[in-house]
Amino acid sequence: MHTNRMKTILVLVLLLAVSMILSLGFGSVPIPPDRIVQTLMNGGMDTGTTESMVLYTIRMPRTLFAVLAGAGLSLAGLLLQTITRNELADPYVLGVSSGASTGAVCAIIWGAFAFLGAYAVPFSALLGATVATVLAVFFVGKSSNPTKLVLIGMGMSALFSALTMLVIYSANHEAQVRSAMFWLLGSLSGIQWGDLPLAAIVCLGIFTFLQFVRHELDILLLGESEAHALGISVKKLQLAAVAASSLTVAALVAKAGIIGFVGLIVPHIARILIGAKHGVLAVVCTLLGGCVLLWADVLSRTLFRPEELPIGVLTAYLGAPLFIWIICRRYGDAYD
Repeated sequence: MHTNRMKTILVLVLLLAVSMILSLGFGSVPIPPDRIVQTLMNGGMDTGTTESMVLYTIRMPRTLFAVLAGAGLSLAGLLLQTITRNELADPYVLGVSSGASTGAVCAIIWGAFAFLGAYAVPFSALLGATVATVLAVFFVGKSSNPTKLVLIGMGMSALFSALTMLVIYSANHEAQVRSAMFWLLGSLSGIQWGDLPLAAIVCLGIFTFLQFVRHELDILLLGESEAHALGISVKKLQLAAVAASSLTVAALVAKAGIIGFVGLIVPHIARILIGAKHGVLAVVCTLLGGCVLLWADVLSRTLFRPEELPIGVLTAYLGAPLFIWIICRRYGDAYD
C-alpha cells in the first residue's frame, strides 16, 4: 500500500512538472517546449526577445499562481469536507466567496478603497470574505455541530449574494457591470509576480496545518464522540480549520475571482486514488489541484483564442459532470 501511494505521488509530481512546462507554450503567441526549456535554462538572460518577455512577465507568474490556487482551494476543500463531515462541502461553504464577491463589486462599482489603486479590488474582496467568515463563526457560537456550520454558511452565502446583486443593480455604467461580472466569473489574466508571495504563504500555511492535525482529522472521520473520547477538542479543531481554510480561500479569490468546483472535486478524486489518510491526502490534493486548475487555465485562454474564457465558467462546465460521475461511481445506482 505504501509503495502504491509513493508511485501515485511520483506520477503526480512528474505530471505537474510536465504540465507547467507545456502550459507556458499555450497562448496568443505559441512557444514550442524546446524553446521554453532553453529560455528557462538561460535564466532570463535573453529577456529582450518577445518569447522571453511573454514567458517571464505573463505566463510564468500566471502558471505558478494557477498551481498555487488549485492547491490551496483543494486543501481548503479537503479540510472543510472533513470537519463538516459533508462530502458536498467546498471551500466556499462558509460564505467566503459571497463575501469576497460583495467586497469586490463594491470596489468596482462604488469605488471603495479607490486610494489603494490596483489593490482596491483585492483588498475589498479580502475584507468581504473576512467579514462573512467572522459572522458565520459568530452565529455558530460554541456549537460543534457540523450541520449547523454548513447551514449558517449557506445563510451567509445567500445574504452576501443578495448584497452583491444589489450593488451591481446600482451601477450607473454598463462597463462597471461587465467588469464586475468578469471578476465574479474568475480569471487569472491579471496575475503578476507580486501576487505570488501571499498565495505561496497561505498555501504553505494550510498544507502545514493539515499535516500538523492529520491524526486528529483521521480520528474525526470515525465520529465526534470517538474524537471526544480520545481527548480531541472538536470545537477548537473546527475553529482552527475554519480560520485556515477561510484565510486561504479569501487570499486566493481576492486576486483571481470565484473559481468553483476545484475544491469540491479534487478531494474526492484524491480519496479514490490514495485513500482517506489526511497526511498523504494533503500531498495528493496539492499536486492534483495544481494540475487541474493549471489545465483549466490553459483551456480558458486557448479555446476561443484570442478571446479568453472566464476560468470559473470552465471549471464549472467541466467539474459538474465529473462530480456527478464521481458520486454515481461511489454510491452506485440511485435505485439500488
